[in-house]
Amino acid sequence: MIPEPKRPSYRHVELAQKILDIAGERGISPGDRLAEQALASLCNVSRTPIRKALQVLAERGLVTTEAEGGYLLAVDPAATARLDDTSDGDGESEIHAAILRDLAAGRIAETQTVASLQRRYQVSRQTVQNALMKLAEENVAERGAGQQWLLKQFAVSGDAVARSYEFRLATEPLALTLPDFRRDLPALVALRQSMLILKGMSEATFDRKLFERTDFDFHTLIAKGCSNPFMAEALVNHHRRRRAIPPAGHVAVFRLMQSNLEHLQIVEQIERGQMELAADLMRVHLQLSRQQRPRLAGRGVPPAFKLVSR
Repeated sequence: MIPEPKRPSYRHVELAQKILDIAGERGISPGDRLAEQALASLCNVSRTPIRKALQVLAERGLVTTEAEGGYLLAVDPAATARLDDTSDGDGESEIHAAILRDLAAGRIAETQTVASLQRRYQVSRQTVQNALMKLAEENVAERGAGQQWLLKQFAVSGDAVARSYEFRLATEPLALTLPDFRRDLPALVALRQSMLILKGMSEATFDRKLFERTDFDFHTLIAKGCSNPFMAEALVNHHRRRRAIPPAGHVAVFRLMQSNLEHLQIVEQIERGQMELAADLMRVHLQLSRQQRPRLAGRGVPPAFKLVSR
């Protein structure tokens, strides 16, 4: 029997996604070369994990190999959905999801050890360690004293979504109005390209994966542009956690399409330097998202978000 090929580590999948994000932010086009050393410097890692991540992209047809051994970008990063984390060779993705489910349901305590989780889920020590490291990167877990790990139950509790929106309404509009907000114009252009692709889709063809990637990149870009490092760190960590935790209920495609239009309008105001208006639009966007239903007559776009032709 031919052994099944080993699936990549989730770290290499995450790094592969980061390479795509960098390509989009820097305007790298299909056919352009991806320089390993430059990527290693930008990602703050050595060339070895970069090679592994490029192999992940090659296996998925997102990059091609050169005759000399390098890699060329094969797709438009703005039009590519965020990579699925299928890196569960030893079941770490399943354990990651199981820990989140059990934590939300109160079936496990907030304080755990690798050994206790290993006994509960009947998996290897390495699998549990990998799952906990992923949870830590998503800001849902942190190392405690000795062998302990502290799981953040509040992040997955029943009122987590409501509390999340309270936090975001207090911080994201404010972040846009701080005097030293840094506008990353190349990244904004790349984001707008993705948003315009989504805008051109119908309800039947709407790409949820591309929306999820664009939504995360949009809110993270605002967080990183914030001139206050404490607020920037808190927002980036919050959005990582938000991406990691599945939504409590199904969001209608039309609401996602509306949300994309709201993102696009905010991006356009940031590009124009109209930061107070961008903050006002962000506040309305978050309020609409919190309600999880369109506030529209005749399924149109609310007046505050009528798009201006460019």
